Amino acid sequence: MTQSQIEILILLVVALAMFAWGRWRHDVVALVVLFVAVGLGLVPASEAFTGFGHAAVITVAAALIISRAIATTGVLDALSNRLAGRAKHPTVLIAVLCLPAAFASAVMNNVAALALVLPVAIAACQNAKRSPSIVLMPLSYATVLGGVITLIGTPPNIIISGVRADKLGSGFALLDFAPIGIPVTLAGVAFIAIAGWRLVPQRVKAGEGRQEGVQEYLLETTISEDSSLIGQPLGEVAAQIDKLDATLLGLRRGSVTIPGAAQWTPVRASDTLLIEAAPEDVAAITESLGLSLIKPHQAVVPDAKKLDLHTAEAVVRPYSLIEGLTPAEIRLRQRYSVNLLGVAREGQNTFGGLKNWRFHAGDVLLLQGETDRVEDAISRLNLLALAQREFMLTRPAGAAFTLGIAGLGLLALILELAPAAVCLGAAATLLLLTGRLSTREAYQAIDPSVLILLGALIPVGDAFDSTGTTGLLAEFLVDLSGEVVPLWLLGAMLLLTMWVSDMVNNAATALLMAPLAIDMAKQVDANPDTFLMAVVVGASCAFLSPIGHQNNLLVMGPGGYRFGDFWRLGLPLQAVVFITSMLLLPLVWPL
Repeated sequence: MTQSQIEILILLVVALAMFAWGRWRHDVVALVVLFVAVGLGLVPASEAFTGFGHAAVITVAAALIISRAIATTGVLDALSNRLAGRAKHPTVLIAVLCLPAAFASAVMNNVAALALVLPVAIAACQNAKRSPSIVLMPLSYATVLGGVITLIGTPPNIIISGVRADKLGSGFALLDFAPIGIPVTLAGVAFIAIAGWRLVPQRVKAGEGRQEGVQEYLLETTISEDSSLIGQPLGEVAAQIDKLDATLLGLRRGSVTIPGAAQWTPVRASDTLLIEAAPEDVAAITESLGLSLIKPHQAVVPDAKKLDLHTAEAVVRPYSLIEGLTPAEIRLRQRYSVNLLGVAREGQNTFGGLKNWRFHAGDVLLLQGETDRVEDAISRLNLLALAQREFMLTRPAGAAFTLGIAGLGLLALILELAPAAVCLGAAATLLLLTGRLSTREAYQAIDPSVLILLGALIPVGDAFDSTGTTGLLAEFLVDLSGEVVPLWLLGAMLLLTMWVSDMVNNAATALLMAPLAIDMAKQVDANPDTFLMAVVVGASCAFLSPIGHQNNLLVMGPGGYRFGDFWRLGLPLQAVVFITSMLLLPLVWPL
């Protein structure tokens, strides 16, 4: 083993450990790995950024733009809403939600598919008086599985096709994945709908909203003539109230209610401050600020409608702008004019002491303010609104035209008129030129973390291959397996990919496992495509933890799940997928 091979193997192990640890973002880890590889001389400095011009990066970006355009048509959530409207039994409810979402994931990003159906699913659960816990995890898994069906269903498929093109001369066609993807998806959804949902803990009770259980009350306090608050801007008053672990909801002046987020409104004598606080904090607040309770014995739960305020729930997306920050650091009230009333994480609600709360992906935020302010904050912070259709701009009148353009791009890809990057890139450009999608929406649709991860790791993957380390590792694994038939090695490759995908970003998993699969197949004179398809399936089986896939994090808060809940359904689902795949792979792609 040469020095360069030892260095690349050590770098690979460290990278996997950093990905699994999750202390830093995946794209940051990828950049660190790239620069270390350049520093060690494994990647020439002149080729450090060639990965950002790779066809796979362009294809992923174009696919995300097309996905966003399809989402704006409102077709998926309208269909799901119609099907789930009268469903009552969990099996029927899960089936009618998961099947459309899974097959939509075949032509649009699976995160986008989940984001569209998630509010519909929550509303359907409330209508059926069922716990959202039994539906949301199955919905996440179904959308992840649906990405296996086509080339553009999920970024790992595009990456694996790109690896095939680099090493074997051509990539996969759009529908090459379907003979495996469709049966695997149907088998997975069938298992989830019939039996799997029974394994999911019901952390959120039927009919229970995330806002229930708030133990804070509305204090109506009057400002006396000698109060020190007179003349102060409402923003400064709100900051003082924040320090007392309470929230200023608004100010009532005569018949007019002014939202608490109105920063520059000066306080006057005889104004009424509307403060939300825990009962045990009432005395401290009134004494500290020199306020008097109007109704000292009649504290009531706040009614946002009576206060002319809007309350909405939203989920912190993975890699959202606020992930890892606190409300104080992002100046939530000052910049966005909204109040943070509460946060739910892993089934636990928190309604006090939020000014130093550090947001994590999957947190459910309870926001309050004027309707347009709340909508603007959710959009600008890239949060996922849980209220059905409230914050999604749809253009149903032009749905047919949008779908037609997307269909033309896919048709050109099926007919192989040009490479995938060209076909999808042209379709995405046409959507922009015809006004079906704005430039701002297109840039919002592109997940920069995925593109950076790909651009940074592609040169590292090339170094892994060019140094002969891939072949060396494949030879070691084959020798370790002994005299086994290729079918056993295929199963080992599928299991290994599943295991890595549970701990590591699935795009990184695909970049690592696809070259290894090709070299392992060559070692035993097997069909490389069979092994690559095993990687395709395995990379979309991140079911054992919430960190395996973004969709798992998105449902964690609304479903009230804890970290250890996912394996209960995920492990048997992986067994179903493994058995189905091992029966079909040798038939569709003979060894």
